[in-house]
Amino acid sequence: MSSSSSWQPAVKPGSLPVYDEALAYIEADAAALRRKLEESKQSGEAQEDYLDALDIVSEINRPAVRAQFVKGEYDLSQPVFRHLREQSWRLGGALERLVERIQLMQVLPDVVPSITPTVDLEVLFGEGAGIGDHGGSGGSVHPGVFLDPKLTREAPVIRATAFHKDTRKYTVMLVDPDAPCEDSQSFKTYVHWLVADVPLSLHENSIPSGHSQKLPYVPPHPQCGTPYHRYTMLLFEQQADTPVGDVEREGVHVQAFAEQNGLTLRGIHFWRAQWSEQNKTEISQIYTDVLQVPEPRFGRVARQDRLKDELGQGHSKYYEI
Repeated sequence: MSSSSSWQPAVKPGSLPVYDEALAYIEADAAALRRKLEESKQSGEAQEDYLDALDIVSEINRPAVRAQFVKGEYDLSQPVFRHLREQSWRLGGALERLVERIQLMQVLPDVVPSITPTVDLEVLFGEGAGIGDHGGSGGSVHPGVFLDPKLTREAPVIRATAFHKDTRKYTVMLVDPDAPCEDSQSFKTYVHWLVADVPLSLHENSIPSGHSQKLPYVPPHPQCGTPYHRYTMLLFEQQADTPVGDVEREGVHVQAFAEQNGLTLRGIHFWRAQWSEQNKTEISQIYTDVLQVPEPRFGRVARQDRLKDELGQGHSKYYEI
């Protein structure tokens, strides 16, 4: 990691006296705060949060520190970089865009009733500069974008930035709240993936290689004739020493599952997918190779017939064609 000592002023020393004076003032203020920090540490009476706050204010105005953060050359164990990273997520637009989209596309309350995110949860498929509203070949997925089922055939990489020092256990859950249910003439929630006891901290931000899974990953497979599906990734913090129970793939109630297992929702992400003529072959292969069941096909909702409805002979919301 590059040292902040490699930073060079934007203006050559001596060219602009007021600029030199500003840098000198910032460094003098930082030095005074660092002395106060050392005195507080030596006293042994200051709490850890107070020491972290002093560390942050002593470093946050230094141009060298800011430049190091912008380059991505930082260690989250250092309070100032941890603060800047969380501030960037909360105030830089990423969290606002996520919250806006989960509300606009009714992930809230269709999947979970509410959430106050505390973990920056990213979902990555393949490699690349990212997948946004205007496309992309791979990498970090922007919330709410449409993805081709071919891209999501293998389980994604999860990158969860938790802003706590200690290691805590989390549960990762991928659900589709838009799976068709003929019995109820509506929709049901299908669990595509469930992984419990995932250790996360400042230095651990992904599912460890070879980690056991409660429900192995099943690729998204939006059915022919259904509206688009919202594939929602949920990150729950577990209670200490409380095991996470099993769950069926179909018809799960996410909030009830969380309450029964003492889980607290900390992060959320989602993307969308829909059956089309372009991806129908890939989806059919998922049914054949992975699910090993006949592929269902659904049509548009039948036109309502009041007489048949009253006689109990009305069409299902979804019907085979």
